[in-house]
Amino acid sequence: MPILKDAVIIPLNRPLFIPKEGNLKVEDLVIESNGEYKVIDKQDYIIVQNDHCCRSIKVTIKTKD
Repeated sequence: MPILKDAVIIPLNRPLFIPKEGNLKVEDLVIESNGEYKVIDKQDYIIVQNDHCCRSIKVTIKTKD
């Protein structure tokens, strides 16, 4: 699986923007996280937002083969 983002820290209530390049879709992502997050699908970006109540989270985002 190709890695898009590796061990990125997302602070409280902050988003991480992933550009939709090469027909990337939410269904194509595999997200590994040490906390709660939510995924928002926008026209040009996929947003991964920290949804944990009281701390930063670390995420690794990969694409499916």
